[in-house]
Amino acid sequence: MILLVAVVFGTAALRMVPAYMEHNTISSSIKSLMQDSKTALMSPREVQDALSKRFTINQVNVISANDLAISKEGGILKISTDYEVREPMFYNVSIVMTFQDEFSKDVRQ
Repeated sequence: MILLVAVVFGTAALRMVPAYMEHNTISSSIKSLMQDSKTALMSPREVQDALSKRFTINQVNVISANDLAISKEGGILKISTDYEVREPMFYNVSIVMTFQDEFSKDVRQ
């Protein structure tokens, strides 16, 4: 019985690790873009294009730059992510992971 429980949790962990690694890549891409000094001069569309290029380079497949909420109001750039990843375990059982983050930067100079 203990072995069965260990196998189920081990399988779940193996299915979850790639999703969390990809989420880390998405967060890192957004953070590195926001640290760039050129970001202050970019429109939301240009920010979206820059993130799209970064996602392509880093092989992010779970979300695209079009799925991000990007706004620039009052000198504050905000980028929000809200997505979920479903990984099948066995038969009709799946693992669902939801990721919601908000990144903001004051771009006033």
